[in-house]
Amino acid sequence: MLSRLQDFLRDTGKRKKLIVISSSLFAVLLVIFAILILVPAKAIKQTQPLNADPPIEPLIKIEKQVKRGDTILTILSIEGIDQPRAYRFFQEIRPLYDLKNLRAGQKYSLFFSGKKFEKFIYEIDTDRYLEVQEENAGHFTGKLVTLPFQVIREYVRGEIRFSLFESILESGERAELADILAALYEYDIDFNRDIREGDTFAIYVEKKYLEGKFVRYGEVLAAEFVNKGEKFQVVRYTDPAGDTSYYHPDGRATKKMFRRCPLPFMRVTSRYGSRLHPVLGFNAQHNGVDFGAPAGTSVLASASGVIQQVGYTATRGKFISIRHPNRYTSHYLHLKQVKSGLKTGQRVEQNETIGYVGSTGLSTGPHLHYGLQKDAKYINPLSLKSPARDPLKKEQMPGFIAYSRRIFLLMDSHKVLSTFPVVPLRPLGLIDRWFE
Repeated sequence: MLSRLQDFLRDTGKRKKLIVISSSLFAVLLVIFAILILVPAKAIKQTQPLNADPPIEPLIKIEKQVKRGDTILTILSIEGIDQPRAYRFFQEIRPLYDLKNLRAGQKYSLFFSGKKFEKFIYEIDTDRYLEVQEENAGHFTGKLVTLPFQVIREYVRGEIRFSLFESILESGERAELADILAALYEYDIDFNRDIREGDTFAIYVEKKYLEGKFVRYGEVLAAEFVNKGEKFQVVRYTDPAGDTSYYHPDGRATKKMFRRCPLPFMRVTSRYGSRLHPVLGFNAQHNGVDFGAPAGTSVLASASGVIQQVGYTATRGKFISIRHPNRYTSHYLHLKQVKSGLKTGQRVEQNETIGYVGSTGLSTGPHLHYGLQKDAKYINPLSLKSPARDPLKKEQMPGFIAYSRRIFLLMDSHKVLSTFPVVPLRPLGLIDRWFE
């Protein structure tokens, strides 16, 4: 009896120990469960491995345009790149591209990761750009990139209703095509005064696409404008020597000795002759033509020649005068600024930038006064029958005539096709290859 009692007590002690251990384990599990439930998820997510990579900072892009007087050294120093690094940048990229050739108005971009310089991009022209990167050792490497344009030749035609500009837009094209067409015909047609409702135009033009999107116009291969019943045709032709220019079908060059307008576009605000002076308030002879343009617009030499005078007067403002062959002299008045470096006796070429539109001197607003003299007497620049430059040589005419006939035959085929509901956007492949 006594032994049975002792066995029972021993078993009871074991049970108590088991109950205590089980209760302790349950309490620990309960605490762990409470921690998992009550601690915020953010606190758990913030725990990172010790060897995790730091987050990558997004690139900061700074995009600007080159201003007159800018150099690559000043551009880089303004953005926080010290002088020694900027000079090393210039020297190491120079064998690839000489950054002394920066042109005012061109775009450039700098990329930074935080305060660290990463990349520089400069738009050389419409088709190429320069890209420069800094290596880990502090040296710079660059590459010239040509944009992979897809060039498609397309036929554009329309009829004048109010203006060339509006008619170009109605045909589904961009406004700059009107400027391109006006420049081709600047010696044949005055688009401010000569065009009439019902005049027609046809243009065979290259269009440049990038990733399927239209970006800009390329070369005009041929054009036709019918003004008051008279047909004016122009064709782009490369002669056997490799020189390319625009000609009329009889071989006359469209380019003349003088430009009609020394600006990239023509907007006449005051013509040659007697007028009421806008500042002085009385009638006076206006010995030139005023062209309206925004301040800073480039002024181009109307013909090649030698600079006769650069100066300033109270009436002319800042001005430049150029002496040309055959006793002509051209004058450019009210300039904001004469192009840096130009001086008396220096030769300039036709279409070279010589200054910028302003409103200096006796002027009511930004414009260019353009005057032209023959034998020291003022003449009307818009009435000048300027001689053609560089007509095709006699031995070049057979090849040119054959080419000209083929390309205008191609344009005529498009006129026929355009009378049908469906008009192909580009020339038929067989015909297209035929005239190349």
